[in-house]
Amino acid sequence: MREFNIYIDESGDEGINRGSKYFILTAIIVEKEKDLSISKMVDKIKGNLELDIKNQLHWNKVKGFPNKKMIMEHISNSDLIIINIVIDTTEIKFIHSNNIYNYFSGYLFERICWYVSSKNGMANINISSRGNLRKEELINFLNDKNNKKFKIDSSKISGIKIYPNSKKKLLQLADCCCSSLGQALKYNDKIHFQYIKYLKPKFYTHKSKYIGYGLKYVPSTQQPSKEFQELVIYLEKIV
Repeated sequence: MREFNIYIDESGDEGINRGSKYFILTAIIVEKEKDLSISKMVDKIKGNLELDIKNQLHWNKVKGFPNKKMIMEHISNSDLIIINIVIDTTEIKFIHSNNIYNYFSGYLFERICWYVSSKNGMANINISSRGNLRKEELINFLNDKNNKKFKIDSSKISGIKIYPNSKKKLLQLADCCCSSLGQALKYNDKIHFQYIKYLKPKFYTHKSKYIGYGLKYVPSTQQPSKEFQELVIYLEKIV
């Protein structure tokens, strides 16, 4: 059975009406045997940025379009899969801010399980640490919802671990993916959209569809926002 290492990070603030408009959860999926080679690619990115490999790669601290484009090109040439859940916090009506992370993680874990199941694999989950994240609470929440809202095959998850980004290079890569998407939606222009065009070939797809799989907007009961729609229109024009 194949093993996949999953790295999950987030961008934005989930506080309803007091945080950012978009809260994004991103997972990058890497086959375990390829983990080391992709980690070395992160070292190469740091070298190009003249960062010590021991220093953390953080998208929001990278300056200049050429440097950010270089990161995106490296990701585009890497053997990995990306899943993004874009949460429009302005459209959430009945979920408390404190529960947004756990609740919407259900969409992410659901898609992770879909992917690894299609590859007859198992998922080792590595999550970026954050102040209010508790592994036991997350696991209990996902299990409670398992037969109600989400189709999560827990048998495909071998374990969940939480790390600071500084400890895992591929968590730092996940930060680049979710933060670049957050900026594309925030600034809503072709300069920032260009970063995402490099990620598009890496989005999880099913039957040639990436919307709803590698790029999902929630809450799904609402019409996607203007910014999300314009990003998709831009990506659809890319051959």
